Amino acid sequence: MSQKTSIPLFSVAGKQYRVVVEARDDRVLSYNLESDSTAVSDDVDKNGLLFGADIVVLDSVNSGTGRTKLGDFCRNIIEPVFKELHLESRTIRTQSPDSVTQLARTFKTTAKTTIVLFLSGDTTISEFLNNLPQGSAGGLTGKSSVVLLPLPFGSGNAWATSLQILCPVTAFRNLLHNNLKPTRFPLYRATFPNSYEIVFFIIFSVGFHANLLHLCQEPRFDNLGVEKFQLAAQEILDTYRLDYSFHIPTKTTPVQLAYFALINTPNLEKTYKPSPMSDPLKQQLHLLGYSATLKQPDLVARIMKGYENKTGDDISGDGVLYEALESDFSITLRDTPESSSRTAFDICCDGHLLNMLQLQVKGAPFDGKISIKFINDYSDLDLQVLVPSS
Repeated sequence: MSQKTSIPLFSVAGKQYRVVVEARDDRVLSYNLESDSTAVSDDVDKNGLLFGADIVVLDSVNSGTGRTKLGDFCRNIIEPVFKELHLESRTIRTQSPDSVTQLARTFKTTAKTTIVLFLSGDTTISEFLNNLPQGSAGGLTGKSSVVLLPLPFGSGNAWATSLQILCPVTAFRNLLHNNLKPTRFPLYRATFPNSYEIVFFIIFSVGFHANLLHLCQEPRFDNLGVEKFQLAAQEILDTYRLDYSFHIPTKTTPVQLAYFALINTPNLEKTYKPSPMSDPLKQQLHLLGYSATLKQPDLVARIMKGYENKTGDDISGDGVLYEALESDFSITLRDTPESSSRTAFDICCDGHLLNMLQLQVKGAPFDGKISIKFINDYSDLDLQVLVPSS
């Protein structure tokens, strides 16, 4: 049976607006904007950031469970609210896999501040950031600010959840009431042997996590829901070697790991917190590794502990490598194509699926080195994210 929840949104011109959300089993079925006459005074902050900025709404229509007519948050809530408040905005609905890339590559603004609302998951935001104009001369003086607001409409929503943006309606209400503050956030660049680069802000992984995301892309998992992750995980545990060799900056000798990740956010899902000491707004990566010597039940227990971790927990020890890194470094995959399967070279970077074998200099011997750089001045734009004020 579905349940309906009414969430107050704002009051203006003698009307009080609210969003009625209908959901079943944590899945939203519909968003409906309703209003009643009220004697309550206007409570929208028209001196707030929203009213002095250009506004872009980027709706990744295939993210999460996709969009239905009743569940279209952009058409049913955002657009009529902006019309009521006489706010001009530009809405972009993804029409093809490269829609976000093309938007970012041609992104120009003459406004002092542009707010971009993402109705998407993490990968869409990553695609946008990775394709923005670069070549900055350095410093923030004179730059236009591009302020992102991630509304959680993806599958994992790691960034939004870690920023305490848990409900799209509440986040939108906070935007209208100027209860969100723009804050700069860290970015990191991974550079591979063939000079290919990718910027990330959530996770860079090799081993079990990357294997899982790669395997779930196979067509045989297409018609499955969240159970595909359980089935794929068990297949990996049963059939993959899960014994990968790394040189890492904090150890003088190689380490053997079943799971390796560089993580910037505490959460990877709403209830899954594998890196409880991470802070998405702090320029610091946590290296998380689970030892290859762990028996399968013990490895599974370490992975599943992410559902129990509390903010600030130190999870290091007992087969778990957990260390903070705060400056540029490199890692090296020591496995070779001659001795290992292709899965040993699977990489996941904020949802982008790569393989180290395809990131080599043509004709050169295999090189497992990956350089990680902490970026201080990434774009021609001053990039910020909106987070709750308190």
